[in-house]
Amino acid sequence: MSQEDVCKLWVALCPVLLTLMMTRAYTWPFCTTLLERSTKPVNMRATTTTRTGCVRHGVGHKTPFSGRGSRNAAEDPRPNILQLNTEGITADNISVIEQLAYENKAFIIALQETHCTNADKLVIHNFSLAGLVLSKNHGLATFIHERLECSLVHQSPEQLETEWLCVDNAGYEIINVYKPPRSRFTPRAIPTFPHPSLYVGEFNCQHVNWGYKKTSPDGESLEVWATCSNFGLLYNPNETASFFSHRWNVGKNPDLAFASFGQDSRLPDRRVLGKFPRSQHRPSLIT
Repeated sequence: MSQEDVCKLWVALCPVLLTLMMTRAYTWPFCTTLLERSTKPVNMRATTTTRTGCVRHGVGHKTPFSGRGSRNAAEDPRPNILQLNTEGITADNISVIEQLAYENKAFIIALQETHCTNADKLVIHNFSLAGLVLSKNHGLATFIHERLECSLVHQSPEQLETEWLCVDNAGYEIINVYKPPRSRFTPRAIPTFPHPSLYVGEFNCQHVNWGYKKTSPDGESLEVWATCSNFGLLYNPNETASFFSHRWNVGKNPDLAFASFGQDSRLPDRRVLGKFPRSQHRPSLIT
């Protein structure tokens, strides 16, 4: 074969060789990636729920939050939280609470002033009663959606005026708090839990930092506690007041939320919702 024939053959083979090289360089790794994805085992742990120390209610009811059913608590440790002072739990306002939780995709519900002496009334469909403080005049209840992990960490002793209970959800601790208006707040009234943690409830402490015209000794103590414990106040001065007094025709903010600061983490958002029937308090949503 002459040199001229070799050159002609090389020119004819160049497009074929170039096509093969491009196919090997791009198509094969792409197919390999698709194969790896199709054969990768499914992580069933993300949809597995473990319930520890919880009272389950509403089993068999259709769950309303299909969009977040496969939520991975390790990736999203801060579910939406609904907080409300009910001024007495009833069958009627429980149905309203269920609707609010459904509309706002709340997976944790923290209630104050339930006025319950037994747990029979504390039933919310698709939620577990994770912790409660029974009281005829006050009382607390924390509910966690049955798809989430939950455990009661600790709660206030009976002799303390300030009621609180701490519930753990996959390492995220939610502390439900109620301080009666006439009791005094001291830094020792509630314990300090490590990050990540969230305190929600009715504190009844006046401070100019959350909308009051003056600061009371209780408000000063609460502000000092939050600062020394590295907690941030979740408050927007443009939001509606969380409490409206019909007697004095004025809005106040006894309902508050504090979140722990952590490295490379943002504080949750808090939004005051609309009026709640037969209560001067408005529910709040922490997201």
